[in-house]
Order: sequence, then structure tokens, then C-alpha cells
Amino acid sequence: MSNFDFLPGSLALSANSIPFAVEISKKIKESLRSCNGYFAYKFASLSQNKQKDVPTFLIVTQEYGILIIDVVEKKIDEVIELDDSQIWKSNDEYFESREIITFDYEDAVKARLKSKATVFNRKTKKFNIDINSIVIFSENPNYDELLDIELNITGIDFSEFDEYLATQYKSAEKQMLSEEIFNQVCSQIEGTFIFEKKLNIKSLIENPPLKTMNDFIQQSLNVTFRQDRIQRQVSMQLPDGVQRIRGLAGTGKTIVLCLKAALTHALPDDFKILYLFNTQSLYKTIQNTITTYYGHETGKVPDFDEKLHVFHAWGGINKAGLYSELCKELGIKPLNYTHLKGSIDPLKSLYTDLLSKAGDRIEPKYDLVLIDEAQDFAPEIFQVVYKLTKGDNEKKRIIWAYDEFQSLRDTVMREPEDLFGKNHNNQPNIPNSSLQGTYEGGIKKDFILPNCYRTPRPVLMTAHGIAMGLYANRKTHMFYERTPWEAIGYSVIEPVTDIIEENDKVILERPDSNSFNRLESLLLNNKRAITELIHVEECTEYSHQFQYIAQECSRLINEEEVAPEQIIIINLSKGNNKEEMLLLARHLTSMGLYSVIPGYIESADIFQPPGQITITTPFRAKGNESNIVFLLNAHLVADDHTPKTRNSFFVSLTRSRGWCYVVGVGDGIKKLNNEIRQVLTHFPKFEFIAPNKNEVTGNLDYLTTSDHETKSINAALDLIKENPQLLKLLDPEVLKDLMNQMDTN
Repeated sequence: MSNFDFLPGSLALSANSIPFAVEISKKIKESLRSCNGYFAYKFASLSQNKQKDVPTFLIVTQEYGILIIDVVEKKIDEVIELDDSQIWKSNDEYFESREIITFDYEDAVKARLKSKATVFNRKTKKFNIDINSIVIFSENPNYDELLDIELNITGIDFSEFDEYLATQYKSAEKQMLSEEIFNQVCSQIEGTFIFEKKLNIKSLIENPPLKTMNDFIQQSLNVTFRQDRIQRQVSMQLPDGVQRIRGLAGTGKTIVLCLKAALTHALPDDFKILYLFNTQSLYKTIQNTITTYYGHETGKVPDFDEKLHVFHAWGGINKAGLYSELCKELGIKPLNYTHLKGSIDPLKSLYTDLLSKAGDRIEPKYDLVLIDEAQDFAPEIFQVVYKLTKGDNEKKRIIWAYDEFQSLRDTVMREPEDLFGKNHNNQPNIPNSSLQGTYEGGIKKDFILPNCYRTPRPVLMTAHGIAMGLYANRKTHMFYERTPWEAIGYSVIEPVTDIIEENDKVILERPDSNSFNRLESLLLNNKRAITELIHVEECTEYSHQFQYIAQECSRLINEEEVAPEQIIIINLSKGNNKEEMLLLARHLTSMGLYSVIPGYIESADIFQPPGQITITTPFRAKGNESNIVFLLNAHLVADDHTPKTRNSFFVSLTRSRGWCYVVGVGDGIKKLNNEIRQVLTHFPKFEFIAPNKNEVTGNLDYLTTSDHETKSINAALDLIKENPQLLKLLDPEVLKDLMNQMDTN
């Protein structure tokens, strides 16, 4: 599989007016297809100028370094010296010399790379990577007379580009950049280096041995923050319509949405953007991430008041949210918790009420809507978003990201036809087929993020194993095809077929290459067991849970040097569990430890304040992360095979960047411990027998059936419904399968 990606941006939309650039892009794709890297059209991230003042292509490869290409489509008639600049004339049009624009862009690339000692040698003042720029003239064979020799930018004629490529890229390979240096180059160019943890200079110099948990965690966080190829394709391109992003906890869904929001906000198109989410404690995280990236790229502060709305789906008196703002605009008295008492899904009830009262008055005002935590939202919310977004049908730029394992409402993520409703002719507003294939230029409509960055591999596999019930007496979730397992980062060793049949022996492995948390390797290198990352505490009495957690928190803070704000305690009890959390807070206080309970005692967006432990629920913990996670009342998971409970365990455990404590009481915690032990015994593999489909309690098939297959099945079902006599012609087994499909449609 090629590791050379193209980020086409708006190339396809401008194709008719830039035929030479289109041809150049084809030649680049063909010549560099075996390289590791990417090339991008109008990559504006490096420039605070408008997109038209950016060179045509940027190429970054591990083998050959960086090449900046500008394609001049028009015939240049004259060069005019103006002060210290040059103006080019084409017919009656005047514009700044493309050579100068290319020169300035190369200067910006070098300025970014100079800050990394591994890339730029300050003593010799030389780069450890080749950086070249060329200007390609399409209508000026005598291009030399247009160039300023002092700028040292290479010029070539369009007809000479094939020869240039052969010389530049098809000669014997130069020494390949190391993975570390190439990652740093990408991070600097894309601007994601601003999210890197500040290095501890003293630790780098003295290189003390790793002793405490905090030592190991801090060392594991000392990594170059760069996007993988899938994240880059998602974040740095704006599709011409709907787009879906699927990924597990810790795969970077929120960060890519924040980058997409910031980059779109920086475009000259004056877009109005909505970023919608569900976990109130994410307000600051999302705004800070967007502000940090946007500020660095543009030197400005985001316009959160007018142009970029970051809204919780609900909102209220003190904090703007989509529902509260719409009620204000439409002159509707908003419902509150009192009105919604007893509602299974309060958000669904809010938006159902809004649609019934004022659905026909909601006007489109957003050019782009980004939906984070989409698994938490009912179709009514998507239908309101549909009305708020400019464009027609699937051409509306609505981008939603979700992880069905993090759904806490016993539901599966629906397809577009179910989410966005139907029009007056009873036709889907956005058909399922809208997510098939790519947009013009190659921007994909449906992405899956396979790599986990937050959670250590043993912890992630434990979360998966328990969430799916792989070693329980009943499975909660199951995939019966190779593709969905691979999509979430597993290699299927057995069976070797694409289809997994009932009662097949299944062996899966999660390769190290799909898990980027370094804690596992640090422990192994220091001769420590990776199984210590998950500690199960079997308490004999209910009250012992609280005592144990308080005592262990005290030990972690005083002996392992863990900061209190880097400890989250998640209560897995259902219903009103405020008293349990207050009891836990009192136990912590008795040990001299401070704590907060967001949404119960403190405001819902107060999460992990300095010097305080956070006590919370799976629902409120979603979207956050911490170095240490405790699970209280974990025994409740053992005999509950519903997706809601098992997913709650998954959500809770995957908040961790480091150690996890699973605490419970009685037979339940013993059973759960047995499941966990089996996961860790087989690590890094899962080995189990595929269950009968009717034994699986959940219906997690969001990756199992492709849209094309679903469409084909539905077409067959519709045909049979219209022509019942066809049933007589069907094989009994085929009929049985179709009846099962009818039950799920």
C-alpha cells in the first residue's frame, strides 16, 4: 500500500482554470507513489497570507526532503520593479511575482525547521534535509528573463517537468531521513508541534532513572506531536459536503476536528462555523486547542462570538449552547430539567420539542458544522443541524465524529438516512450513498482512525475485551468480518477468510504499530511488568472500596509523585449516585486530599482543577484524559452484558494515559477480574470462539456492513416487500438471513 498521500484541497473545484497544475499533480502522484510522505495543493498552514498567495504544491517525503512548486498558468508579459518588490503583468492584470511568493514560502518553511536542532545545525547553518523550490512556467519558454537570479529559485518550462522529476526523484535514493527527524519535519510544517509537552531540560541532561509512576508517565509523554497520515487527510482538507469520521477513544477525533475548525476559520472565505459537542467539561479543551493552533498560524485570536461557535448541545443561562441560543433566536421558552424529569434521553426531548414548535423557522446560517461525540446525539439533533447548515442535501458541510464503543445509551450509530430525516417528498435528506467514495480531487467521505495515542496497549485491549465480553459467558459485541477488526487496529490471524463464521476459532493481535503510547515499552525496558498498568482490587465489603481508593490516592500523590489533578475516579453505579461520590470525597478529605464532583457540587465544566482529584461518572468523563484512573463499583459490570454498562467500562478505562485501578466488591469483582486476567494472559492477542449471532446482546455493526452492502440488502428487501411471491423462489437459508435483516431494518 502506498504511503504517499495527496491532499488535494480545492484543486478539483478550480481544475478548469488551472489545467497545467492538474497535469503536474498527476505527474507527481505517479513519480512519487513509492515514497513515504505527502504533497498538498495550496498548503496555507505555513503562510499568514491568503490562499492565492501560496505556492501551488508542497511535497514532503522521507526519502528526498521538501520541494515547493509554483505553477504559473498564464503568459507573463512584463516584469515591473516596484520599490523592493516585483510585479508581474499578464494581459491587463497585475500581481506580485510568483517567484517572490515562492521565495517567502520557502523562507517560512526554513524558519519553522530552524527551531529543531535535529533538523538544522546551528553551527554549520545547514539543514539536515533538502529544501528546494521551483517555479514552472506554462506559457513562457524564455522564463529566465522573468527571474531574479539573487533569489536562487529554479525556473523550468512545463515541458521540462518530466526531466526535472527524473533527475530529482528517480536517481539513486539519497540517505533516508530517520523516522524521528521526519516526524519532527512534519510536525513543524503542519504546526502541530505547539501541542508538544515542554521538555524537562534537567531530566534530559541528568537522565535520572525512572522510579515513580510520574517519572514513567512524564517520559512517555515526551514525544513529537505529529499527525499520522489518516489524521492529516481529515484535519487539513475541507470536503465539499458531508463527511463521517469513526475512531476509538484516543485516536484523535477531537484534535482533528479542532484543527479543521481552526484551518477553516483561517481561510479567506469568511465561513461561519459551528463546533457541537456533548461533554460540558470539554468547553475549555476545545476552545484552547482551537485558539492555540489558530493563534500560531495566523497571529490572531479566533472569533468565537461571531464566526466560530463552540457550543454544547444544551447550554443554559451561564453558558451558551446550541439549544439555548436557538430558543433565544426563535423566541421560544426553553425547557429545563424539571420539564424533562423522567425522560430517558433529555437532549432528544429538547430537540423534538424544538422541531415541533419552530422546525420550519430554523434558517441555515453555518457554512461548516463539526459534530464531536456524535454517538451521544439523537436524530432530532442531526435534523436541527441539517436545517442550520447552508447548502443542499449531501452538499451541506456537516462532519460528524463518533466512537460507538463510547455510546452510553444502549444504541448504535445510525446511517445518514436515519439521522438527518426526510424531506416533504418522503425522500432522505442525506442518503446513505452520500458517504461512498470520494469528492472531486480525492477527498474521502468516510474516514476511520485506527491508531490509539492516549491509552497504553494493555489498557486499551482490556477495555475492548471487557466491553465486547470476549471472555465473559456472553458476548456483548462481535464483528463477523475481518474488515471491522482491522479498522479498529487489530490483525486477524485466524481465520484466514474475510468472513468469521459462528463457532470459528478467532485469534486477533493488536500490533505495536497501532498503539503510540510509549509507557508499555518504557516499563519493559526497565524490567517491569506491563500487567501492573491494570490493578484489580477485590474488596470484601462495600465500604472498603472507598477506604482503599482514598489510601491509594494518598500513596500515589506522596510516593509516586502523581499530581492530584491527574487522578480521575469514575463511579460505575447507575442512577443517582451523588451520595456515593460525596462519601468518597469525605474519605479523600480525611486523607488531606481535595476533590471536585463536576455537575453535582461544582459546575459541570470544572474538571481536573490544579491540586484536586476529580470524582465523576462515565458520561461526564468522556472526552477527558488523565494519568491515573480509578473505577469505583466495577463489580456491577460482571453480570451485566448490556452495551450501556460494558461501554461505560470502556469509556472509563480509556480515559487513562497510564495506570488503572478497577475496584469492586463480592463475586462480581472476582468474575470481572477473571475476564481481565484472560485478556492480559493472551496479550497482545485475543483468542476466543466466535459466538452464535443470536447470543450477542449488542448490535455493534457500524463497521461490519459496508454502505454498499447495506444498500444492496435494503434494495432486496424492498423488492421482496413489493413482490411477496419471490419468497417462494428463495433457498430456506437465504430466506432466514433476509428475515433477520428485516428484523433489524
